[in-house]
Amino acid sequence: MARPLGPAGERIRRIIGLQAAVGVLITLALLARFGTGVAGSALAGGAIAVIASSVYAWRMSVPKGNDPRSLLRAHYVAEFSRFGVTVGLFAAVFLLYGSVSALPLFLTYAATLLVYWVALILD
Repeated sequence: MARPLGPAGERIRRIIGLQAAVGVLITLALLARFGTGVAGSALAGGAIAVIASSVYAWRMSVPKGNDPRSLLRAHYVAEFSRFGVTVGLFAAVFLLYGSVSALPLFLTYAATLLVYWVALILD
């Protein structure tokens, strides 16, 4: 069961929400300019970043204890989980989405992840 995160939980939800908003905005801009094929690829890239960030946040919300060793172990588990989900989702997109456009997929993924770093700097 997840423990309450308090103010940190609100910050995490805000960052993930901003990531989703950036992904959707890029998708809508590409939809208006290039159509559904490119926009679908962009949406997939943004979704991969948001889902991976959510997995990391969820895994970090359930560490067993507050000692440094437990927190570091929780970070490693969360990071490996995020990496595995990211690789799995990219593989699924390339295998299941026949007409994927790689450039919008990867650029939207990167732009969505960039939100996290910008939010950390500005927060």
